[in-house]
Order: sequence, then structure tokens, then C-alpha cells
Amino acid sequence: AAGLAARASGSTDYSVLVAMQGGAPAVTVTSSLQGMALNFPAPLAKSADAAMALRVTVRRIAGAVAGAAQDEVQLDLGRVVAASLRLDASGAEQMLRGAVAVGSGITAPPPLPDSGVVASVNLDRLDVDAWQSVLAQAQRPGASQTASRTAPSTASPGGPAAASPGTQPAAASSATAGLQPNVVVLRVRELTVQGRVLHNLVLGASREDRTWRANIDADELDGYAEYRESAGAGAGAGPGRLYARLARLRLGESSSGDVERILEKPSETMPALDIVVEDFQLRDKRLGRVEVDAVNRRADNGSREWRLNKLSIALPEASFDASGRWAAVAAGDAARRLSMDFKLQVHDAGALLARFGMKDVVRGGNGSLAGQIGWNGSPLALDYPTLDGQFHVEIDTGQFLKADPGLARLLGVLSLQSLPRRLTLDFHDLFSEGFAFDFVRGDVKIARGIASTNNLQMKGVSAAVLMDGQADLSRETQDLRVVVVPEINAGTVSLIATAINPAIGLSSFLAQLFLRRPLIEASTQEFHVTGSWTDPKVTKVERKTGRAESAEPQGVKK
Repeated sequence: AAGLAARASGSTDYSVLVAMQGGAPAVTVTSSLQGMALNFPAPLAKSADAAMALRVTVRRIAGAVAGAAQDEVQLDLGRVVAASLRLDASGAEQMLRGAVAVGSGITAPPPLPDSGVVASVNLDRLDVDAWQSVLAQAQRPGASQTASRTAPSTASPGGPAAASPGTQPAAASSATAGLQPNVVVLRVRELTVQGRVLHNLVLGASREDRTWRANIDADELDGYAEYRESAGAGAGAGPGRLYARLARLRLGESSSGDVERILEKPSETMPALDIVVEDFQLRDKRLGRVEVDAVNRRADNGSREWRLNKLSIALPEASFDASGRWAAVAAGDAARRLSMDFKLQVHDAGALLARFGMKDVVRGGNGSLAGQIGWNGSPLALDYPTLDGQFHVEIDTGQFLKADPGLARLLGVLSLQSLPRRLTLDFHDLFSEGFAFDFVRGDVKIARGIASTNNLQMKGVSAAVLMDGQADLSRETQDLRVVVVPEINAGTVSLIATAINPAIGLSSFLAQLFLRRPLIEASTQEFHVTGSWTDPKVTKVERKTGRAESAEPQGVKK
């Protein structure tokens, strides 16, 4: 109370009425509060000139329960806040029962529930973050001059953040525990919590022991959630676990930025996450069904980290599964890095790319990408300069189409549109409308945003394309060798269908191919592709026949 009183300034007139009711005293205090300013978040903020009618009645109820005295408190503040409280008056002054209502046009204190504390809030706007800051300051010793003379301060010098449970005084902790509601009903048109804004929120929540359960409906989400506090105490105790099963969840541009800031510095109070969303939307992208199982824990180097036990995304066009960690690059380093193992199972590559804004880039295509990847910074946005990893790709039965914007330009490199655009070739019909393939497969390594391969294969209807080299994902440039091998007979097909061992690479594979089928070498054409993805430079490389090695390279399947 002293901490909250410190946020009031000025003076106001008041009246006190003392009466006897049923042989016990009843005290009523009334005031307009005019002349007193209240430095609180809405709806309790007011200037000194404004009036906000206050009425508080305290009545002693003797022998209400087994002879123990109780106090009944009724409060009405500006027809915005009303409360009915029942306190143990034997000396402990603990809350026994209570009801609190917050909203406009309240005409009377709410009735007392049979047990526990019930809170009902009906507002246009509510900033939970601002109120948590106010209550945290009020609970800290030193929040008012009175408190500072009677108790040593444990507040950190850094600002208004609440003291951790281990440093909170026992008296403050006990008093606060009694005020925690058992049932909460919220109707708020705009609610701010943890930096996020929810619109048209309706929430019903109840608390049992250490578990909160809530049904939530808002423009941004809909579903059921539980928050389970940690049962232990001390250094090994975790911050609890958030369990949610949501029908939908939408994170817009500002909301996803808020999520990034919350995750950026995971404190000891951030709970573990066990969340399933049936319809998840990130910014303007619909990601289907999403499952997240993540633990906020202390890493071996002493810093906090998110351990991602499971990330699963299921769409009609594909499914994605990953595990990994998001942690400080080094102890004491502010920079954080995401590292994960992943597998993307693709059912329709063209439809998947269209979902992410790259329509008419690929038609069809099914298969998988699997490997490891990592980058510094936000887990919601790739950082190409720090991107590292490796993966294997194997996609069957599709066609590259004409591609222009964004990542589609990289796929345009694979579609080989630049070849007919720059040169007059006898296989113009293969690539001018996009390369139709039986399969695309190979291994890709990424180092600091530079993707490289030495065994990429694409098998088409009447020709195969083999590729090695690298592409700069940040600068959108390339330096690639492209070898086009026409299909001459069944022997060509069987050899081109042979997987190229990445330990051997394209050159050795070609040496073996030409050794077995010299006629193929004479028909093979090679190109050097450089420049940007939007304006590639294509140079035809003159090949010298008869260069096949006399001995077959090792490591290539026959």
C-alpha cells in the first residue's frame, strides 16, 4: 500500500463516517479526490484538477468463522474500479475471499464469491506490462520513503524490474499471494502484454495450486492455454511451462518483432514452451499446423539458451521437422546463433513456393531436403553473411518455369533460362520454357552465405544437366560450371542416373562417363555462368575430346 500511495501527489478533502452495525464498528471514507493526481496507467490515471469519486467502507464482522473476527471491505473508485473483500482480522490481515471489477459504468461493488478471489475486467484498453511495472515497484522495499526507512532495499540499480522471488521480502510475498485471483474474466478491445497487442480479447482463466488454465479468443489467437509454475525452488528450479493448444495464431509484422525481442534475451522467468497451433500465420505467410517444444535453460557457458526439442510444420504441400538450439555465440556475447538439424519433405514444390509468394516458379516436384543449418540473429529471419550449413536435396518429377523475383532468381539459375537467352543452341527447346526434370539431386554446402556444390544433377526427358560451383546468396551472384549431356541411348540414362559421390565431384564423374561412352563426350556441351542472378553472363567452354582418364576414378557407382 505504501508503494502504491507513493504514486499519488497533492491533497484532497475527505469525510469519515463511523457507525455501529450489529454491535461492530463500520467506517466509511468518501472523497472526490479533486486536488490529488494519480500516476497510474489507464484506467486509474488522473490529473489533480479532475474528480474521481472514492468510497471505501470497512466493517467488522465478529465471529464469522469459528469465532474468528473478519473485516469486510467495499470499495468504489470513480465507477471504474469496485471491490468486495473479506479479510482475516485476527492480526494476519490475510485475504479470505474477494471480488474485483474493473470497467466503465460500475454502479455497485461486486458480490463476494463463496471462495477465492474473482477479478472481472471490461475495458477498451489495458496495458498489462505497465501495470506489472507499477506493482513490481510497489512491492519492492524502498518504493516509498516510508518503506525505505523500515526495510533495506533489495531493488537492482538497473531500473523498475521486479525483484526475483528469492529476494522478495517474506511479508510482501505473503501479502501479494493473498491478492492473486483464482478466477479472471477479461473483455478488452486492445490489450498489451509482453510487448504484443491483442485485439477484441475475451479470456476466462482459473488458478488451481500452481497451474493457470485459460480459454482465449481474440483477433490474433483462439484456443486453450495452461501455465504451470515450477514446483521447485532454488538454483535448479525452472521458470515453469506454457502449454497451449490453439486453433489459430497470427503474428503480424510488429508482433513478430516483439517475439524476436522477447526471445533475444531469454531471462530466467521465461517459461518452457509446449505449443500446438492448427492454423499459424507469420506476417502474411500461412504456415499451417505448427508444433513447438522448447526449453529456456542455462547453457554450459552460463548464458541463457533456447533448446529446441521439436519444431514441426505441416502443410498440404510439405512438412518440416527440426531440432536445435538458439544461444549466445560465446559466453557474455550479446550475439545469438540458431543451429538446427532439419528435414523438409516436399509433396508439391510448385504449390509450396506459390504459398510463399513465388508463383509459377516450379511446376510439381516431390522429394526432400535434409541437413544442418545455422545463422546469427533472429530465428525468424535468415542472416546470409553468417549462414552456414550443409544439406542434401532430392526432388523428383517437376519443371522449372520462368522466374524473376527474390529467391526465384536463384531457381532461375537452375532452370537455365539464361542459356537460350544468351546463345543460340541446338537444345533451345529444352530450357526456353523451363527445364522439365525427372529428378534434381545433389549436396550443397553453405559457408558465410556462399552456397557451393560439386555434384548437382538434373535429369530431363532428352538431356541431363550436371553442375558445380557456387552462388553468393547475399549478393545474388554465381560462378557455375554447367554441363549439358544429351541422351543418346539407354546407356547414357543409366550413367547419368548414377549418383555422384560428393567426395569425387563432377570432374571425376565426367571422366568416368566419357571413358565408358566416348560418343557422349562429343555431344556434351559445357558453359561457364557468372554475374548476377538477374543478368547472368554465359560463356560456352570449348571442350577437347579424348581427355578421359585411362583408369576409372574410385568412389563412383557403376
